[in-house]
Amino acid sequence: MKKITSLVVILLLMLVVATGYAQVKAGSVNITPTIGMYKFEGNEDLQSTIALGLRLGYNFTKYIGVEGYAHYVPTAILWGGGQTSDIKFVGYGIEGIVNLLPDSRFIPFLAVGVGGAHYSNAFEMTTEDKRDKITADYGAGVKYFLSDNFALRADVRHIIPFRDTHNNLLATVGLTFAFGGAKKAVASAPEPVVTPPAVQEVRPQAAAPVVVEEIKPQAAAPVVVEEVKPQPRVAKEIMEKGRTTLNVLFDVNKAIIKKNSFKDVDNLVSVMKQYPDLNVVIEGHTDSVGSAAYNKKLSQRRADAVNTYMVKKGGIDAKRLTAKGFGLEKPIASNATKEGKAKNRRVEAATAEYIIKK
Repeated sequence: MKKITSLVVILLLMLVVATGYAQVKAGSVNITPTIGMYKFEGNEDLQSTIALGLRLGYNFTKYIGVEGYAHYVPTAILWGGGQTSDIKFVGYGIEGIVNLLPDSRFIPFLAVGVGGAHYSNAFEMTTEDKRDKITADYGAGVKYFLSDNFALRADVRHIIPFRDTHNNLLATVGLTFAFGGAKKAVASAPEPVVTPPAVQEVRPQAAAPVVVEEIKPQAAAPVVVEEVKPQPRVAKEIMEKGRTTLNVLFDVNKAIIKKNSFKDVDNLVSVMKQYPDLNVVIEGHTDSVGSAAYNKKLSQRRADAVNTYMVKKGGIDAKRLTAKGFGLEKPIASNATKEGKAKNRRVEAATAEYIIKK
């Protein structure tokens, strides 16, 4: 029991430092082949050895799931005098799973379940002369997602076979393959406000002077109406307000700008080329998911990515740009709701003059 308590404490300590983004999806199925160690209680007279297993799970929500499991243990009976006899042991059952931090890359969880145990032979001194027993178990584990569909996993269980009550320990590691489930929502910036085209009124020109050679009346010049195209939202806001939000998208935990999300950045580049004295600060902001230190670094990397694109692809002098990550320090909405978090995950551009005034 001391070993079980120590492992649980270690898992809880790892829980405190967990950061990242949502990985458990409601409706997803996961398959996990495992390998580890099965330790029998001493009075069972069975040798502790390797355990090979498989887990199949389903997540009803990102917090609650269920798993079926089976493990095979090729063990041996420990007779007196150091003699042994081979015996095969199979454990199986079903568990309820509670994911404690489903919105993290690193996800601790708790488990409790019931099942059975089957022995290839029955002996009074080892299996109480029974080949099959009912078992109960509880424990904990962690999953660390390498991507949306793959995760490293570690589990520890206290397993209790019944008739004579025994206390066994199962510790395993494995690789989880996740399939299906609800797709993670990608926050999108608000639709740009497009103002209707403005029509510039041009007054009719005065009639041309009379030519002396021939005295003929001259027709007045036609009225010219010039169509003015609507100004892009980014250009309008940066010039009128000194600040604008750029609709720039990134993958989870990444700082690489996704394809087809450069439009607002290109518009900002055009404005800076039109006004060569304009200097701009690129700001990165995040929601409150994860630690402050991690979010600060992530927001800085994303602001740097926009800065680099404007310099290398847009041809803007690097001296005219500054990139700064604020992490979760400057929310514009409540982080208590999904909608508020989506608004807080943003990249903004502000003129140097605007920053000075603030």
